Amino acid sequence: MEEFVWTDANIRWMSDASTKSKFYYWIAERIAAYLPPSARVFNAGGGLGDLAIWLSYHVEQVTVIENDPKAVAAFRARCPHNVVAILGDVHTYSPDKLYDALVLYDIGGAERALPVVRELSRAKTFLLLNRETPQGEANLRELSEALKNAGIPFTYEPFEQEHVQPFRSREDAKSYFLFSTNRMLTDEELDAMLTQGDDEAFPCAFVEKKKLGMLVFDAANPALKKPII
Repeated sequence: MEEFVWTDANIRWMSDASTKSKFYYWIAERIAAYLPPSARVFNAGGGLGDLAIWLSYHVEQVTVIENDPKAVAAFRARCPHNVVAILGDVHTYSPDKLYDALVLYDIGGAERALPVVRELSRAKTFLLLNRETPQGEANLRELSEALKNAGIPFTYEPFEQEHVQPFRSREDAKSYFLFSTNRMLTDEELDAMLTQGDDEAFPCAFVEKKKLGMLVFDAANPALKKPII
């Protein structure tokens, strides 16, 4: 799985998106329906700390991890009092005690996700993956099959959620698509992608429905105490 690269530009794009998009708000609402207000939640992945921040309105505390110092600094600048942003690798992090819930956003298939579940979660676990790529679909199938084969009950929720990425100019939009698609769009292609608005700060935006899948299961299941893949 290709590792996400944090740059000043994509941190700014994510920060801009957080002012216009309710993408992570609605995902947090979906997750919060399963959780009590007293829950201590661990989160990896989900914007510029956006998923953790929206979850924090529903639970006692959220800890969010990222392995890039620049990203963690940006998280900490935005976090409310009950969100703790830490620098580290979710695949090697070992807490003093297990969390009440774990939320992993697009961190890979069974081989990458399930060992993290064993190390961090003692109850509700949420694995969110992108359904728009062959790799994302493969990861979902792999995780579902691993849970089925181990006899672990789970719920699978496929859904679509609108995401709004605002831009400060057409050049800003071109740079964004160059970063995300590794190609420079023509003016005609750019026009087809953008929605024009009346906000002087963000005169245009890219609005899309993202296809996601969410697996929900209980990490307390004894079958998870041993490798299942």
